[in-house]
Amino acid sequence: MKLKNILSTGALFTAATLSVQGAGETVPAEEVAMEKEDSPFSFNVSLDAHSHFMSYGVNVWGDDTKDIGDELLFQPSASIDYAINDTSGVYVGIWFDINDLASDPDVGPDLGGDTQEMDVWIGYWKTFDKLTLDFTFQQWYYLGETEGIFDVTVSYDTMFSPYIKMHNRIEAVGDQEKGQMYEIGGTLYEGEFKGLAYGFSAGVGFSFDDYHVQGEDGYAYSFLGASASYVIYSNDSLEVDLHGGLTYFDTEKDTTGNAENSYLTANFGVGFSF
Repeated sequence: MKLKNILSTGALFTAATLSVQGAGETVPAEEVAMEKEDSPFSFNVSLDAHSHFMSYGVNVWGDDTKDIGDELLFQPSASIDYAINDTSGVYVGIWFDINDLASDPDVGPDLGGDTQEMDVWIGYWKTFDKLTLDFTFQQWYYLGETEGIFDVTVSYDTMFSPYIKMHNRIEAVGDQEKGQMYEIGGTLYEGEFKGLAYGFSAGVGFSFDDYHVQGEDGYAYSFLGASASYVIYSNDSLEVDLHGGLTYFDTEKDTTGNAENSYLTANFGVGFSF
C-alpha cells in the first residue's frame, strides 16, 4: 500500500511501513512468521484509522488532510505469513484505503463503495546471522490503473535495528515516471510498561529518477514516529491488540509536490493475530 512497508518505515507501513504497523504499524515479516512455534503459518488482520495517507513523503489526499481531525481514513489490511524454516519465509497481504474523498472511485477491480485503492503484495525474506534481506512485489490498484512496486530491504539485528530500503516503481500510473526511492531508518528505542509496548522510530527518504515530481530529485522526507500497542485478549489461537501512534513528517515541497512542508499524523486500530 503506498505506505504498506513490510519493514518499519513510519508511515507503511508505507500500504504496508509501521507496523509504525500501528501507523498501521508494519512488523517485520520474519518476526511475524516466527511468532507461533506450533505452526509455520500466521494470519493477521488489522483494522486501522489514519488521519493522513502518507506515501513515501507525499500527502496523497492533499488539502483534504492538512491536519489531524480533518478526515478519518479507514485502512484495513490482512496478511498470511509462512515460515519456511528458522531463517526464511514468505508472505502475502492486502490493504485498502477507504474514504469518501473521491466521488467516483475506480481502483480497477469493481470494489464499489468508497474504496479508493487496493494494494496486494507477496514477499520473501532470508536471514544470514544478523542480516536480513527482504524482497516484496506489490500491485497498487487505483484510478482504474495499476502501479507496480518492487522493494528490496536490508536490515541488521543490532542496536537501533537499522535498515535501508530500495523502493522501485516498475509500473507507472498516469504521468508518473518509473523511478526509485531510498529510505534509511531504524528504531530509536523500544520498551514496555505494565503490558504496554511502545517504541520510537526515525528515517529519511530520498527521491531518484523523478519519482514524485519531474525534474526534482534528492531529499524528499524524514520522519519521527512514536507507536504503542496493548494486548487486550490472548489465548492459544488468537491475540487481540489495540495499537496507535503519532508520526511527524518533514517533507521537501519541491521534491514531493506537497502543499505543506510538514505534517503531524495519527493512527489507531485493533489487530487480530491467529
